[in-house]
Amino acid sequence: MSNSRQKRAARIRMSYTGECYEAALSGISRDFDHGLDACTPEQREFRALLALGFLNRGPIAARLLGGWGVSELSAYTITMSPRWKRLALITDVPHNVAGRIVQEDSSMRFPGLRMEQHTGYGSYLLRHMPTGAEMVVTDNASGVPSKGPDSESYLRPWTTDVQLRSAELDSLKAIPAMTENTQLLLAGIAVRFSAHDAKRKWAIGNWHWDPLQRPRNRERGYDLFAPEIQRRLWGEGDYWELTWAGYPYPADLAASLTDSAIGVKGAKLSRYRETYEVTLGDTILSIRGWRS
Repeated sequence: MSNSRQKRAARIRMSYTGECYEAALSGISRDFDHGLDACTPEQREFRALLALGFLNRGPIAARLLGGWGVSELSAYTITMSPRWKRLALITDVPHNVAGRIVQEDSSMRFPGLRMEQHTGYGSYLLRHMPTGAEMVVTDNASGVPSKGPDSESYLRPWTTDVQLRSAELDSLKAIPAMTENTQLLLAGIAVRFSAHDAKRKWAIGNWHWDPLQRPRNRERGYDLFAPEIQRRLWGEGDYWELTWAGYPYPADLAASLTDSAIGVKGAKLSRYRETYEVTLGDTILSIRGWRS
């Protein structure tokens, strides 16, 4: 019975995340929940930081965070496949994706992220040194690193034997304190990067397009097709604000976090005019389109 429950949960999950069955099955939690938000504390913190890096870009970005390079991941098609101790990014261009986020000499990337191993041709095992969290970037649809001997990458990222540098430490110290529920919500955004509603009511579209092909429109004061991609996520403690120009629709992001089948457990949604508030316990995440 438990085996069939796990398989059913995996089928539901893959209908929302776009994962293959094997990848979705690997992420199902012990209580047969979808498992997108079930992870170690280290993974939760890492994913929240990933969301912060991704959701700050352009002139409106919070100080320091706009230069992490993580926001450029929206240029690629990536399937997020979160598991208890690992976050897998599945993509047909793993070299490009890894190159955008792993720290290197030439430019600032995700602070503290290092390459631990490069196997086969298209799999990178990455380690976030401050949290110890593990990330995989791979072209293997299962989300498991390709088998094969270690190989040399044409990328020149810092590896795990490179200690944290002062610029990285300063950037991480600039992050305001977060409550556990804040981390859960922000991590929830990160792992739903490629999610969509199985009933076609909402879609995130990797933050660069609308998979549902809905007619173009403009919400009040919000240019959905602004030429400059801009995002800002900032806050402190249990109150955070997220605003952006471009995809996805604010209503879609709010729906993804509170969906009855695939949302963050316990998250609730309310709306005040053009602002959506997602609450989890005492934490409030305010979501709205950017008003120039």
